[in-house]
Amino acid sequence: MDGEYGTRGSSIGVDVTLEDDEITAADVTPHATDETSLGLQRRFADAVPALVVGKDIDDVRLDRVAGNSHTPAGFNDALEKIKAEASGNS
Repeated sequence: MDGEYGTRGSSIGVDVTLEDDEITAADVTPHATDETSLGLQRRFADAVPALVVGKDIDDVRLDRVAGNSHTPAGFNDALEKIKAEASGNS
């Protein structure tokens, strides 16, 4: 699921595996083409699993992660879409 953030159409891909609403795996795919943004998204992607695996999806909302202040908004956007899809409200 893609999550969007910012004013320039920035996005990241987010894939989570759920078991009884608990995140058992998380994968973030950077979409940036600019080298600086891509580096930030890669650092964010590397940090996310340790922050969300083992937590209830309803309790996860990321803020600043690995020097990223905007990318977490994309993650949160994707997570909301995933929750809606999982509950059948897509």
